[in-house]
Amino acid sequence: MPGKFVVKKGSTGKFRFNLVSTNGQIVATSEAYETKAAAMNGIRAVKSLAADATVDDESASSKASSKASSPKAPVSKATPPKLAGGACGYSANVGLFGGPPERRGCGQTMPPGNARSASPQVTLPEGGSTTSIAATDEDGVIAVYGPAIILGGKYPGTNTGPTGPVVVSTKGKTSVTSSASVKSVDAGVFTATSIRSTCTASKSGVKGSATVTNCVVVTASDADGNPKSTRTVPSKPPANHKISGKNSIGDKFRVVFNEQKKAKDGTITVVAAHLYLLGPTAIGEVVIAECHARA
Repeated sequence: MPGKFVVKKGSTGKFRFNLVSTNGQIVATSEAYETKAAAMNGIRAVKSLAADATVDDESASSKASSKASSPKAPVSKATPPKLAGGACGYSANVGLFGGPPERRGCGQTMPPGNARSASPQVTLPEGGSTTSIAATDEDGVIAVYGPAIILGGKYPGTNTGPTGPVVVSTKGKTSVTSSASVKSVDAGVFTATSIRSTCTASKSGVKGSATVTNCVVVTASDADGNPKSTRTVPSKPPANHKISGKNSIGDKFRVVFNEQKKAKDGTITVVAAHLYLLGPTAIGEVVIAECHARA
């Protein structure tokens, strides 16, 4: 009987896999993954790499290396980071009325999340991929917290329902390109026909951008929820474009469009729209159309 990979879900809601030998002994354990799909991608990556992997035997030099542990020993160079990529349609982590935050979308558990609040998410396998790794939710997503719809879709002549289609993808071997898009967005304090982020990483550097179509932020409302003042967002907002305001119940908020962050390891992360809910009623954040890449 051949060895096998065993996928398990831990108490934290994350997924790991074990490589089990023919005699039932665990010979390797993976890192923790946010989703089962990401864990399955990890298994595929291990299978593809193990077939051609070489053996680097450093055991013979262990005695010599112990003697070389004096201050005069040469300092080894850090291993350069490996390429990486991924995308998430949306994630929300919000608490209402002083309660603990609950996650919806990427990284959610069920309950409190459900199938309608789940978001497509992709991760580039170790070693990369020459073909696009993509996921789509054709009927959209909706994140409901008690009496509030934190993220849904706005359509003419209807109340707020699910968003439009959500599409995420990542691809690359020497350079990496990732993207995420959500259509028909209603995040309470702003609406948009579509929101999209794209990021690219290569040996020459990293870059990212966001596109928002017909996006309007309501910066102040009356008690009935009617807009008192609004701001139109540029279709190509500059990096970290901020707009702040108050909703109809007096809660403060801040939205950052085309939010870009660059990590020390070379990773660029782009969030097309990042809504910060500052309370006092709702506190948390909503991330819409997030992607990342590292070459």
